[in-house]
Amino acid sequence: MDEPRLVDAAMAAMEKYTGVVPGCRRAHARGHGFVGHFEATPDAAALTVAEHLQGGRVPVVVRLSNGDANPLASDLLSSGRGATLGLGIEFALPSGRRSTWAAPNLTAFPGSTPEDFIAVITAQRPNARGRMSVLRMFWFVATHLRTIPGLLSVIGHPPIPSFAAADYRGLHAYYLVDAQQRRRAFRYHWASTMKGERRLTKAEAARRPSQFLIDEMRERVAREPVQWELIFTLAEPGDPTNDQLRAWPASRPKIRAGMLTLVAEHKDQDLIERMVFDPTNVPPGIECSDDPLLRFRSAVYRASHAARTREQSRRQSV
Repeated sequence: MDEPRLVDAAMAAMEKYTGVVPGCRRAHARGHGFVGHFEATPDAAALTVAEHLQGGRVPVVVRLSNGDANPLASDLLSSGRGATLGLGIEFALPSGRRSTWAAPNLTAFPGSTPEDFIAVITAQRPNARGRMSVLRMFWFVATHLRTIPGLLSVIGHPPIPSFAAADYRGLHAYYLVDAQQRRRAFRYHWASTMKGERRLTKAEAARRPSQFLIDEMRERVAREPVQWELIFTLAEPGDPTNDQLRAWPASRPKIRAGMLTLVAEHKDQDLIERMVFDPTNVPPGIECSDDPLLRFRSAVYRASHAARTREQSRRQSV
């Protein structure tokens, strides 16, 4: 994989076709930071030596975001369709190190390789009327049939009343490594524990302002803690680890790995916007899989951070 060339191509496609605003992230441009803690279960500790999965209370910073590249994008694409959202988390490990993960509210991403990623971004380029070309997207689907589960996930979000109502999935496979160096492949997701209705009716959605999810979450956390349960799905021998589009059988064992609790807004939102929630920044006891899209995402995150930092510096010097 010619990673520098592919990263440059991905950055160029995002900047040209997705409404990127200089100085902002190339994706998930609008977000808000919260603080809280994570506590692992004994079931998780039995499978890994990872510091944050040994059972003690670990401080966390979480950024909840709209997945769009434009910070002015709506939280609802229509009264019947919600936007892609994200949960980025930084664990403050007992050793003083930091570990990060990033998970969208998708069941799959529409691509298995960096080339797929670039192709799906390019397929979204607007036509002369400033809208996405339906014919161009149909052609992408016709020539990338394997991406259909991911595309359906992207366009299938129901309208929801809160970030707290969504489940967020890491998508890629990782490995848990225990004290005897035994490795077990897994995928993870954050499962919502929100009580009550997690979906807006069309009438309710139509009454919401264009951007409401951050304000709603700020108010919710001010009232009460907000929680997600961390679930690990464990692979069996032969389950693919190099392609997040290839689902594992529903019968694979799942364990309750811990609980994430948010208790307040972060006091420094500028600091949050400088953070990078790299999905490959994992501690000893967790290893990244051979999924090429996982490594590629990490490289694009770094490139995005460097680009927006340069743009912000130029703006400040003018």
